[in-house]
Amino acid sequence: MFALTGAAQGVLLWWLWHVRLVGAETPALTALLYATLAVPLVIYCTQDIERLPARVRRAAVVGYLVAYALLGAYTAWVQGAMRNALAVPPVTALASFVLGFVSLHLLCGFDFQTRRWDYARLFHASWRNGILLATAAAMTGLVWLVLLAGAGLMQLIGVRWIMDLIREPAFAFPVTGVVSASAFAMGLVRASLTESIRRFQLSIASWLLPLALSFGVLWVLALPWTGLEALFQTRKATLMMLGFTTLAVVFSNCAYQDGQVGWPYPRWLSLATQAAWLSLLPVVAIAWWALGLRIDQHGLTELRLWASLSATLAGIYAIGYALSWRDTGRWMEGIARTNIAAALVLCGGLLAFLTPLGNVQRLAVQSHLRHLAAAEDAAEPDWRYLRWQSGRFGREALAAMASGQGVPPSRPWARQASEALAQTSRYAAKPSPVELNEPTLREKFVVLPEGKALPESFVQHVLSSAQPWEFRDCLGAKAPCAFWLGDLDDDGADEIVLFHPATYRNGTLFQLSGHRWVRAGFLSAQGKRALMEAEQLAQAHAQPAQWRDLLIGGRRFRVSLHD
Repeated sequence: MFALTGAAQGVLLWWLWHVRLVGAETPALTALLYATLAVPLVIYCTQDIERLPARVRRAAVVGYLVAYALLGAYTAWVQGAMRNALAVPPVTALASFVLGFVSLHLLCGFDFQTRRWDYARLFHASWRNGILLATAAAMTGLVWLVLLAGAGLMQLIGVRWIMDLIREPAFAFPVTGVVSASAFAMGLVRASLTESIRRFQLSIASWLLPLALSFGVLWVLALPWTGLEALFQTRKATLMMLGFTTLAVVFSNCAYQDGQVGWPYPRWLSLATQAAWLSLLPVVAIAWWALGLRIDQHGLTELRLWASLSATLAGIYAIGYALSWRDTGRWMEGIARTNIAAALVLCGGLLAFLTPLGNVQRLAVQSHLRHLAAAEDAAEPDWRYLRWQSGRFGREALAAMASGQGVPPSRPWARQASEALAQTSRYAAKPSPVELNEPTLREKFVVLPEGKALPESFVQHVLSSAQPWEFRDCLGAKAPCAFWLGDLDDDGADEIVLFHPATYRNGTLFQLSGHRWVRAGFLSAQGKRALMEAEQLAQAHAQPAQWRDLLIGGRRFRVSLHD
């Protein structure tokens, strides 16, 4: 059964891969991709779950098929023309997987007779399937390592068809599906061995909890003397503190396991770890404070929205676990109910962020626009984010700005939004903040050496042609860029080198070819020393090369000396 399911999954994935190559892009294809990835995992993970009714299992397969097909279609709709329909942003893919894994095991751990969660069953099912997923991934990787090594060995003696075969998607996808399904099946057959290994590993990891919590206590005790200034200067305060809280939660669950262990450590140490969890309350509170300061200063982004969900979960864990400090009958009895509450909040948050209820990209775009409207400085929209990273919500915002909606009278946002919408590559230069014309050319660029002037033909070339990225960068720079004019090839005519004010280290060379100007190449400072001051550029002069080039087989080799 598992092998057949894996083979069918592999064939469907191969077909979707083929469709992607021929250029078909529809939300229905992404819906099929999501369903193809989700349904086999539901089948594998619900196998042999204690007291899970067969009708509930069948309903779960159908329910997840429909739910993930809708989720995939919505994801493709949000991304729209920004990318092909089968390409899903990594964060969205990870969040979709976590939502499915957590919600499925909440279902597996629910006792339909008593209408409450059976934490022991939930624990065993989630850890079993987590280990099986890791084992299946490792087994699949090993099989492919053997296939590639064997095919490579045969290739050494001239037998190349085996390597060509295993590289074919029509072979690779079905084989991967069958191998991963077989790994799940073998893991379920040896369930008792898997459980013994799990208990052994968790028991060892549980002894890291006292060490981790001791650092939490020391941190809280030292805080009145150290203050928070050094912490906030790191600009990673929220990440570090939430990461530390995550470690403490993981180690606590390693010690608690299914709740059947009365005291995982000597009684005095068990009581001490319960009390030490109180130290995580200020850690999480300060993490929230640091995150709130960043949101107040710079608005919400997708990353900060995900961080807010993580901080919410950290707060639930910290409060729920800290309330166990008075438990004397059994160690940290609040872990079970806290874990279930956190899992429900996690599923609710992920469901909101991935669906129209509160799509994370829509919220981030709205916050970005509100922050721009409230900003007192000359803040500009993040053009690249709006065009390429925020799906249709960012493109709709650009279209509104291009029509003049919400654009300050003194800002050229309408033109810049139109330029951003016209981009065909995410790596294109960002829209220039000002329009390049003759007055701007005189304001944003200086001509060196003194006494020189830009040829009229070059000025017309710059104004009439598509602006290279160097000119766009100069229009956004605070200091003016510099044109240096001089004869660099002894042909009696001046070449023009454009230097950016950031370092003046690299320059772009323009040369008159016939009757038009072309970008001929680049100049870069040799060695570690670079031109750092505009005054040095004003004293620049052309000098013959000290060393001649070496011509070998039509290729030119140039000498670069060490400083």
